[in-house]
Amino acid sequence: MPLRLFRTETGAILYDPSRIDHPAEAYFDAAALERAGRVRATRGGRGSAWFVAMPGAGGGSEWVLRHCRRGGFVARWVQDSYLWLGEDRVRSFAELRLLAHFENLDLPAARPVAAHYRRAGLAYRADLLTLAIPGARPLSALLGPDLPLSTWCAVGACIRRFHDAGAHHADLNAHNVLVDAADRVHLVDFDRGALRRDGAWKAANLARLERSLLKLSRESPGLYRAEQWAALLEGYR
Repeated sequence: MPLRLFRTETGAILYDPSRIDHPAEAYFDAAALERAGRVRATRGGRGSAWFVAMPGAGGGSEWVLRHCRRGGFVARWVQDSYLWLGEDRVRSFAELRLLAHFENLDLPAARPVAAHYRRAGLAYRADLLTLAIPGARPLSALLGPDLPLSTWCAVGACIRRFHDAGAHHADLNAHNVLVDAADRVHLVDFDRGALRRDGAWKAANLARLERSLLKLSRESPGLYRAEQWAALLEGYR
């Protein structure tokens, strides 16, 4: 179903009408949702996420709300505001459209619900709502000698599916690879993601993931072994 646009006093909401009947800014207010007792859990990090119970919500009873935040050097001064370059350049809108494209291709990513921005002069802030993936845990939380090589193989095969579709993940790391209760692998957090032609970016994606795994291994020795990466590459091939 095509995405629809709903305008607010200070911005707009782009949404999937099969999952939201009446879009409202209240869906993106984490503090208000917490006061209403709807927040089941949170996940920290740069792109802080709130897992929100939404009884009666179309397509699922739990959503993930993520407030768009900056990373890297710039984040020391500007945490969550972006230069206004027009509605077509709103980051949460771009990610929602990308996720809708992935859903049409049946790629294992988070399913889109809605994206929101609020503009103030030359800057804006943005948020994204997706369906929660039941029972999913990040690869970073599953690392260890007992994680089967078959899971690593499945991770590689999943990444290959996205790469074959031209999907570039701007921050492919062990936190953004999820494994659900049925051992199915998903990729999440496609902020700044894009569709690209074949190129060296695919190898760069894999190298970024490997650096993430090596970093976690240095912090907690024994979590990750070379043969696990070999199994991932075998699955990718």
